[in-house]
Amino acid sequence: MRHSPRWTRCIPLAAALALTGACAPAGPAPEAMVAAADSLDQRFLAAFNAGDLDALMATYWNSPEMVSIGLGGMGDLGWADAKADWAATLPTLAGATLAFTEAHNIPAGDVVLGWGRWTISMPTGDGTGMVMQGRYSDVKAMRDGQWVYLIDHASVPMAPPPEAVE
Repeated sequence: MRHSPRWTRCIPLAAALALTGACAPAGPAPEAMVAAADSLDQRFLAAFNAGDLDALMATYWNSPEMVSIGLGGMGDLGWADAKADWAATLPTLAGATLAFTEAHNIPAGDVVLGWGRWTISMPTGDGTGMVMQGRYSDVKAMRDGQWVYLIDHASVPMAPPPEAVE
């Protein structure tokens, strides 16, 4: 009985490995997801700082399932309600500058979870200016061929109780 050359025994193993790789879920690498999320954050900042409602809304998922919880209320469900809220809010922040002072993005499956801290510097009528600091959390993902916010939440810390202030 003739024996096959030793290398031919590797063919089934190589075929199995090739099929396993071919069946693996396709998607961006975690590093690419974080880079896309970072870029989305920069687009959001640029749109906010320019007071550009259309560019700002382009960073959000255009869906009735999108959630936005901003400083002005208890939250909006859906892109249209979020747009109405931003349309009322942006003019009150004319000249304000938003910056992320701490930002984190981590991939989790097919989404990126983001959180951090922000600062808004706002001009005042007396020329002194005002600074507001807060925190944010969000969920970002690829929808309809672009990275967008699925959930966006911003808040400011509560003031300490009066007895703690001295």
